[in-house]
Amino acid sequence: MEQGLAENVAENPLTGERFVFTKTTRETNGEFVTFDFFVAPGGGVPMVHHHAYQTEVFRGVKGKLAVTVAGVKRELGPGDELVLPPGTLHSLCNEGTEEVQCEVEYRPAQKNEAWLKVVNALVRKEKRDPKLLELAAFIGEVDIYIEGPPIWLQKVLFSVLRPLSIAFGHKRRMLAIARETYGAFEW
Repeated sequence: MEQGLAENVAENPLTGERFVFTKTTRETNGEFVTFDFFVAPGGGVPMVHHHAYQTEVFRGVKGKLAVTVAGVKRELGPGDELVLPPGTLHSLCNEGTEEVQCEVEYRPAQKNEAWLKVVNALVRKEKRDPKLLELAAFIGEVDIYIEGPPIWLQKVLFSVLRPLSIAFGHKRRMLAIARETYGAFEW
């Protein structure tokens, strides 16, 4: 297991995000997953995306998080709550000078806890963002889509790229990195 990283923490030094899981997928039988989401100044999830089948709930704890929902920017501060139904396009950014903290819930959990650990373990180890072909092995299992290309086209693209990604060993390698980082790890 990687030194200094707890089993319940996923961290991305490139985007300034840290996820501290408070209720895991296993603990809730997949009903939901919750985590404290910390974002460093200038950090966040700049890519506009949506979760096809999950409701996301953000509760502001500390600082102010800029959240763009369907093209409209708003601030989420302490005590504020934002509920994003499935399919809601959004991006997140800490535009302030202090770390932001939010409580986040994904309902149902699906594989997003494992997804965050897999992607961020790779980023921490290799100090780079994952490549599209690496991500292709997992996209169909987490149902996250980006703004722009129609979802049907993204599904077709990833249905072609997924077997290639697996054949090239990307899924096996990324899962091995996650296991190296977290010890006992299940996809």
